[in-house]
Amino acid sequence: MKLTNRRFLYLQIIAHIGFLYLLIVGTAIQLATTLSIAIFILLFSSTIMYHRYLSHKSWQAPRWFEIFSTVLGIFSFTGSAVVRTLSHRHHHAYADTVKDPHSPRHNSILRTYFPMIKENKYNPLLVKDLLSDGFHRKVHEQYLVIIMTTILFSFLLFGFNWTITLFVAPGCICWMNISLCNIVCHWGKEDDVIKQNKLLAWLTFGEGYHKHHHDHPQDPNFGVSKIDIGYQAIKLILFLDKINQPRTRV
Repeated sequence: MKLTNRRFLYLQIIAHIGFLYLLIVGTAIQLATTLSIAIFILLFSSTIMYHRYLSHKSWQAPRWFEIFSTVLGIFSFTGSAVVRTLSHRHHHAYADTVKDPHSPRHNSILRTYFPMIKENKYNPLLVKDLLSDGFHRKVHEQYLVIIMTTILFSFLLFGFNWTITLFVAPGCICWMNISLCNIVCHWGKEDDVIKQNKLLAWLTFGEGYHKHHHDHPQDPNFGVSKIDIGYQAIKLILFLDKINQPRTRV
């Protein structure tokens, strides 16, 4: 299955409509649930797995966590791990040039927020490592099937409003979070430096420390001397993995 930009755009339009629907008719519990799920996905899938590990290999994630957070990240509606990594590696290769579809310096705010409005051509060799991984290739091929099947079963079990709450609206919040970094931290003239934004860093689990990340993409700690919640989460995962390793008796 080829995941086209248009299909990807439709997913986000549905997610945004779903979130707007919840704001109008949803209960406080449903809104809090959507926000909590989005926070969990953004922290454990979007920033420390899709971004810091899969896109940049800046830390060594345990395989169990890679599988768990990759599947969880499907419902960020930001594309399969293959698509997300391909887009992001292309972004770093051509940051803030005319070839960068995420740059507000060369695109309108709408196009920066929804870069898939226009067909963007990327070199698949940028993700040959993921395409050679059977798990990631399979998730990519079945991405829309997984989403639609999950939504169908959720609708049958929990009804319309809770399906929107659990599996649709969180994708809108995830997209807003990621796009906000692209717009705020890359805003300015072509020769302006990429921005650091401490407030945004707290809202995006470290992603707002954007200049350091672009200067040192292989560093998993975006904040360096500042508190980076995403980096603290990485240390937690590595600690949990270490204490759960079987010990050899002497």
